[in-house]
Amino acid sequence: MIIFLIPVLLMLGGFKKNKTEPGYTDKTKWKLVWSDEFNYTGHPDPEKWGYEQGYIRHNELQYYTHYRLENARVDGQNLLIELRKETPESFVATSKNDEYHRYTAASVNTRDLASWTYGRFEIRAKLPKGKGTWPALWFLCPYKTPNVPGPPLPRLPDGREDPGPDIPRAERSDYWVSRGEIDLMESWGSRPNRTTVYIHGTQGPNPSARYQHPRDIYNEFCVYAMDWYPDSINFFRDDVKILHYPKDPSTGWSFDKPMYLIMNIACGGPDEPAPDDSTLPQFMTIDYVRVYELKK
Repeated sequence: MIIFLIPVLLMLGGFKKNKTEPGYTDKTKWKLVWSDEFNYTGHPDPEKWGYEQGYIRHNELQYYTHYRLENARVDGQNLLIELRKETPESFVATSKNDEYHRYTAASVNTRDLASWTYGRFEIRAKLPKGKGTWPALWFLCPYKTPNVPGPPLPRLPDGREDPGPDIPRAERSDYWVSRGEIDLMESWGSRPNRTTVYIHGTQGPNPSARYQHPRDIYNEFCVYAMDWYPDSINFFRDDVKILHYPKDPSTGWSFDKPMYLIMNIACGGPDEPAPDDSTLPQFMTIDYVRVYELKK
């Protein structure tokens, strides 16, 4: 996640935010095209989910493991993504998870399996609690979509994929901006009961909205949703619309290409202290992920 913090709610041009605006969406106009209800047990469905592995970005403290039940598992009702404090005895090395790491978590994604352009996206989740936790539900434009063969591109030190020698170094900044990123939900454990939306990929200000939830987001489920159209994106917390982001020719529009979903818990990082080990493990519990497209 590329981070540009905006500490207060702002009105940026046409970016409209309203904490109390009803988030009504006419479900009759949408058709379900992809989902995971997590009504099975074991590893997340490999036909739908892949993994990041390693220390990926932002000098975070956690090591993302690959295909490890201790960090990502389905219990018959929900997907559990677990942030753990390990000991040398608890971390059993495998061919995919090499040596002991103090903190481990999972970052599951649809990168090589599914991506979408426009639609309604709903994720019903409970979040991890306590300082040091940094869960996120977010979307990136893939460099390797499901119909493009070949391995993923290598990573740069900050976790972004290296676009390779065909992109001159002087042009790489614009290249990244043009790809876009949608952070449907980010939350920092040291800011209780608050979640944010961030949008990256415009030449102007990065629109954002933060929402102070009236309910306990750690022990109660909340639906994090967005309606993505060719000319705007609306963001919701349950039935509350917290951001309307319209297409604006003056700032550019990066959101007309396929994007894939990432769900992860980070630990520490540039805007969050190290966790209190006594509060671990912590979980992001996901009831379902549903993707809709407009009916023809």
